[in-house]
Amino acid sequence: MEPNLGLPDDLSLPEPWQRTLTLPGDPALPGLETIREYGLAETLPELDLGDLAVELRLCNYVEGSRATFEVRADGRRFAIKMYADDPTLEAKLYRKLARVGLASDVGARVPRLLAFDPDLHLLAMSWLEGKTASRLLKEGKGERAGQLAASWFSRASSVRVKFAPPCGSGRMLYNAGMSAVALGATDQALGSAAKAVARTLLRRPPIERGPRLVHGTLYTRHILDLGNGPGVIDWQQFGQGPLELDAGTFLASITRTRLRHDSLATEAAKAEEAFVSTTRALFDERALDWYWAAGLLHVVASGLKDGLKHPAPPEARALIQIAAQRAERAVAGRISAEAKPSPPRERQRSAFSFRRRAHGTVVADRPAAETRNESKMESQSPETVSDDNHQENSR
Repeated sequence: MEPNLGLPDDLSLPEPWQRTLTLPGDPALPGLETIREYGLAETLPELDLGDLAVELRLCNYVEGSRATFEVRADGRRFAIKMYADDPTLEAKLYRKLARVGLASDVGARVPRLLAFDPDLHLLAMSWLEGKTASRLLKEGKGERAGQLAASWFSRASSVRVKFAPPCGSGRMLYNAGMSAVALGATDQALGSAAKAVARTLLRRPPIERGPRLVHGTLYTRHILDLGNGPGVIDWQQFGQGPLELDAGTFLASITRTRLRHDSLATEAAKAEEAFVSTTRALFDERALDWYWAAGLLHVVASGLKDGLKHPAPPEARALIQIAAQRAERAVAGRISAEAKPSPPRERQRSAFSFRRRAHGTVVADRPAAETRNESKMESQSPETVSDDNHQENSR
């Protein structure tokens, strides 16, 4: 589950390219410490760097959690990801997607896994060069952004990953409850409005169809325009669940952009229309509305759950109103389904039982199984994250 990160819609790395002269020291990241001491060539000999001059640029760093570097060496360009937690499942996913043709040089694809050290929690990934969907909106290419996202779903709709953890309505209900409490701590009226939407969602969560691969946090910054197809990055929160979860998350990020930036409203509307019209046959309409509403509650509280920014964003009230409309549409009638039911209602209600950590941030009480892989994403500073013309930068 992705907790609140407080990330901007789009960030840019400085140009021209500037290497990082001093690597941060962080005992929680064994891969980083090893590279600091022995260098990248010796740390990951599978890369066959030999005596090449290696330059690294820090793209993202969350102390005690993870770091991402862009690497350049004699014309080669790739990304290094390092974690405090074990990323074995993520590495396994990249291998699986390569086997099913989603790591080629054409069409929809993800980065290729170049090297992996399970002991050092270290991955080397190929670099996908392209502009994010966020950047496309800023360049007046909203329709292209929506079409790229749609083409990803068309390709990924048949992919199943049995080893992926569950990712469905229970996860989104938890996020919705967390958002309501975080908003309430900043603005009581906003918190009450968000809580009402969350309770509407709780009334009738979607019955989940046969699970598919889901990204888990598919925002506009995670989709790249590679020219001949979309690239999708940042897979550490992946799971298996309904496609509508990723679609709703993507649309929620588009809606936020439309309301946050007046100058981008037209292009955001074009992106939304292109995506919805192209993918209509892929999704259950009411399920999409449900996950869209849940996604809106999650993004509206971005930055508040970890105390990264205050007060609530100016567009918060409008986002919550749209979420309320989507939620009411979703529960107005039966949401069609083909297979298994939603998680037990008792488990879902745990999303609305909260406690307060010693340092003041809010956290929901829930079963331990819900917390898998969450620690990688628990805190992130916007100042250390980059998002345009990048690779794995927002992880």
